[in-house]
Amino acid sequence: MARDFLADAAFFWTLREQGLLAPDYSLEELQAGPEQRLLACLDALQLGGPRVTRELLLPALSSDEPEQVACAVSVLLSQPGQEHLGAVRSTLADDAHPSSQGAAWALELHPSPRAVPQLLALLDEGAPAVQARVLDILTAWGTAPSRSLDEAVTSKDSALAQAGLRAARRFPSRLERAALQRALESSDAEVRNTALETALRLGHASAWTGCVDAVRRKEAGWGPSAALLAMGGDPQELDLLLKAIEDPALRKAALWALGLSGRVAAVGPLLEAMKDDAVAQVAAEAFCAITGLVLTGPFASEAEPWTPDTPEDEEAPPLGPEHALPVPAPEAVAHWWRQAQKDFSPQVRYLGGKPFGAETLLDALMTGPLRRRSALALELAIRSQGAFQLRVRDWAPRQWKTLQAAKAGLQGRLPLGPFRAFSPSAVLVDESPVQADALFQRGVLQRPPPPGALAITGLGMVSSLGDGVVGSCAAARVGVARPDALEDLTFVDEDSGESLPVTGHAIPHLTQGYAGVGRLVRLGTAALADLQHHSGMQAGPRTGIFLNLPSGFLLEAAERQERDAASEETEPDGEAADTDTASDFDETPLLAEALRERYAETLLPRLLAQAAVPGGITQQAVFFGDSPGFVTALRAAERALRSGALDRCIVGGIDSIVEPEWLEALDALRMLKTRERPTGLMPGEGAAFVLLERADAASRRGTPAVAYVDAMAVSSEPGHLFAGKPHVGVALASVIAEVLGRLEDRGQTTGLVIADLDGTVPRAQDWGYAQLRLDSVPLKEAVTWYPADVWGGLGAATGAFAVCMAARGFARGYLPTSGVLTWLWGWNGERAAFHLRPPSAR
Repeated sequence: MARDFLADAAFFWTLREQGLLAPDYSLEELQAGPEQRLLACLDALQLGGPRVTRELLLPALSSDEPEQVACAVSVLLSQPGQEHLGAVRSTLADDAHPSSQGAAWALELHPSPRAVPQLLALLDEGAPAVQARVLDILTAWGTAPSRSLDEAVTSKDSALAQAGLRAARRFPSRLERAALQRALESSDAEVRNTALETALRLGHASAWTGCVDAVRRKEAGWGPSAALLAMGGDPQELDLLLKAIEDPALRKAALWALGLSGRVAAVGPLLEAMKDDAVAQVAAEAFCAITGLVLTGPFASEAEPWTPDTPEDEEAPPLGPEHALPVPAPEAVAHWWRQAQKDFSPQVRYLGGKPFGAETLLDALMTGPLRRRSALALELAIRSQGAFQLRVRDWAPRQWKTLQAAKAGLQGRLPLGPFRAFSPSAVLVDESPVQADALFQRGVLQRPPPPGALAITGLGMVSSLGDGVVGSCAAARVGVARPDALEDLTFVDEDSGESLPVTGHAIPHLTQGYAGVGRLVRLGTAALADLQHHSGMQAGPRTGIFLNLPSGFLLEAAERQERDAASEETEPDGEAADTDTASDFDETPLLAEALRERYAETLLPRLLAQAAVPGGITQQAVFFGDSPGFVTALRAAERALRSGALDRCIVGGIDSIVEPEWLEALDALRMLKTRERPTGLMPGEGAAFVLLERADAASRRGTPAVAYVDAMAVSSEPGHLFAGKPHVGVALASVIAEVLGRLEDRGQTTGLVIADLDGTVPRAQDWGYAQLRLDSVPLKEAVTWYPADVWGGLGAATGAFAVCMAARGFARGYLPTSGVLTWLWGWNGERAAFHLRPPSAR
């Protein structure tokens, strides 16, 4: 599974890199999409421990895929100590191998004070390509190099010279003016353009003459100079860009620059350029950047599919960021402009249809397409004279922090004149100590428990994704699911006539060969062992265990359906079937009743015999409540704790719906998901336990909480699933409203819902109606998680699994909320909900 995490991480790293240049991604979308998935994979690898590091991450440093190296280095840098810094340094130092680039990517994103001495040593002894990468890393960390930048800037190596110029933006005192001037006059176009950006960022207005001359000369590397002229020139200098449109070699770069100019004078040429299929998308992008038009509906056309120019062209060429730009409908766009142009003044510069200014620029950086952010960030740096230098390749949360600081610092004020009018920067850019930035922001502010809350001080789980709560929840966060064929039941495919197995989420390495009580005991023993391992349970306090188990409702419903069908059978002559036989059949105990009796008598004793709880168990109880039964068990534990009968209580659930009798019952009731029946339950199995204590008692003993239970409620519909009356969200809405109503903030900060949906239609309909009834409840923007997506139907174990998911999210710092609501749904009409709070605030 860890190998899958590394492969997925490399894939999401690639997606993130592509997204950074994409015209159809915003910063928020990047963070919520590829970046979030990437960090989830890296976190799972970090939790893998020494074996994953030894057998997977260290060997990955020699990979030919820079993305895989970057992921491995990211995780190694997040580990404490300096054990693996030497391996990272060696990878970075090997400039002849692509792994060096991957290590550089990761180091830029993960500041590490421990690595500074090794990086400074590489700066003295490494090859030019390595020195360039080290300079970029130190610049990103805010750490000044140990020597002057003059030697790097005047180097014959283009990459090193550019890196030195980028470092000078952060440490201007390390570069002499003469060295910068030499770079401005370099014969290397990339060095010259980088020097021009650096000079303008530092307020050297004399560089502006060189920028205008470069645009006028139309020499190699024309595009960056043209973009700077568009952003910082006066309206008269815009003519240089308008004339360049006629040059086929400069046409595309000129259109891009015109979009940055924000001038109405560019609109007419852009409309004309939209008629040229070769540049229509770029011209439309520039037009929209000025006017704010969104190319959707009638303003967009269908893109022409790629066709080979010759029979030898078998594959389409690689697609770049421009491919994602919408294709304009020129006539519709022109008609829109004829109506809108009265609202635009030729004397005003525009950005997205609004007059250019500090607020407009910062809003575009926050919400605009990522493809344009590099240019906008450059303009912010120049106009703020280096005070706000946004690193557009940085993690999204850090970018948000920079932009928020810029909003507060600029307060709507930004020099808007031509760049030539700027004076040398007065902003002091001093070296700051490198701040170790963990891969994830841990909770740093311990908060007191909510009034009357119960503390959860331990977790334990076994699932189809792992034998422990840490690995299982990390894999679930990544989005891993491991459904496989169940051999105990098959169905016939209508198209092929082939007999196919049912798919489910079993744990064969743990439960294969076990059935009934023995199977549940195997699951429960593993989960209890994990609970004891992670909570460090010691003997002493009076301990109870309250266990939630399946009610057998579906087994009973299937059996009753079978008996009803049998009782309706008649002989060929129309007479009823043999009454003695029917009577014997009716008197046979239902399997569900027999299972409940067997569970009640033998399951807990066998479980406790195999998983010895330190100090023993002083009180125990079994509940047969399906999913909502977990809350019933929680409430019983709360009463025992508050009355003083117990000091701590283990509350959990065990279920296995992959056994033959369950599969047959689900199939008979037409509730099992198959290829022919896409809406249905995919069966699963698992066990989870939580250790519950009074919050004040846990605090006195110095036991840290992983979460607090601050509200819970149960209710019931008047009829069960097969009563013939549709459930329209009455009971479900009532328990959710009751739980949120008990919170101090009435659920205003609750941003995550863990929903007990399992693929069956009645639950989905009930939840849909409940949301309509909860229209005034503040849950509209809440993110929703579905345990069944990852583990299949968990039945009685669902509630405990939900607690583990939320608590691990609190512990790893990736939950976007200060509260989590979980609702649970029972086949017999029961509904339940509970709310969790984290033990700390970030």
